[in-house]
Parts: sequence; structure tokens; C-alpha cells
Amino acid sequence: MIIVIDAYNMLRSVPPHGRKVTENERQQFLNQLAAYAKKKGHKLVVVFDAGPYEWPHKERYKGIYTIYSGVKRSADDYIKEYLEKQKTGDLLLASSDHDLILWAQQFDIPSIGSFHFYQLVQEAIKPGMQADPEGEGELIKLRQTADEVDALMKEASEVVPIKSEDLVFRNRKSAKQKSSKKERALLKKLKKL
Repeated sequence: MIIVIDAYNMLRSVPPHGRKVTENERQQFLNQLAAYAKKKGHKLVVVFDAGPYEWPHKERYKGIYTIYSGVKRSADDYIKEYLEKQKTGDLLLASSDHDLILWAQQFDIPSIGSFHFYQLVQEAIKPGMQADPEGEGELIKLRQTADEVDALMKEASEVVPIKSEDLVFRNRKSAKQKSSKKERALLKKLKKL
């Protein structure tokens, strides 16, 4: 699976990062994503705004593709173009940007919110326990039961905006009926994460 990551959107949505991301934080983030990609076998395309050059610049960093959109365009523009070109592939968008999520939906590309995807990365690279993301020093449980995983997957699927016609279909569906093809495809992708 190819996971397209809106890098600064993700970095700014997880503690301790804020509006300004340092070079050290960016490097740690890339190292974590590289460890995740290696462990899970996914291809990661990490897109940052700006960069050292006027036009888009691509690098391969520890097995992940790092792209800087350049001064002339935004990471969002680059991601939109990439999703449109690769729409027939096995893609997942990792972003909380509403505009990007709607763009991906046009091509039936599922998405997951930045914070939720980052949690999955943390869980995958540090099995067992991890420091509390709120920074209070407590340890939180990362190994989950099947029910907890189901709840996490349901929460992740709620990040994807639902079309009104899908909502009507869901309301008519009885508990015994199967999920839609689209829902099953999203769950299949989420299980791969």
C-alpha cells in the first residue's frame, strides 16, 4: 500500500509539535516513519511544503520518499496531483486537511486523520507501552484487544466525510446486512496499518 502523508499537517497535529516545527523534530518524524515503513512494508510518500528549491524536490530517505513541494506550490497542490495520477493504485491519504480528504474521495481513495495515523505509527514502532502523548509522563497501553482495535478502526473511519447518499443507505441498513463495498475496502486498508 502507498500511504501519502501531508507532513506538516501531521507534525502540527501531534504533541509536542506546534505551529513551528524544528529541523530536529522533522528529522525525528522522518526516522519514525522510516521505521514504520520498514516494519509494515508500506511505501510512504511524505510531502512537505516549500523546501530548498523553487520547484518540487524528491529524495529517498531511509526507504521513504520525501518530497518538498517547492516555493511555487503547496504540499496540498502536490498531493492532489499525486493522488489524481495514482488513483488506480492501493492508496491511503494520511491528513486531516478537509480539502484534501474531499479531493481523495473523488477518486475513492480512503483517508485517515493525521493524529490517528501518527498513533498507529507510534504503536507499530514501539510495541508494548509508550509515554503519554499529553506529556504527563504516564505510560499508556498500546496493545489492544480485538474490541479496542475495532473501536479504533471505527473511529478512524468516522474521520472520512460521508456523502449524504451514503448516510441514507446506512440508516436503512439492518444490523444483519453486510457492509458496503467501500466500507469493506476501508476496513481492509486500516487492518494493513
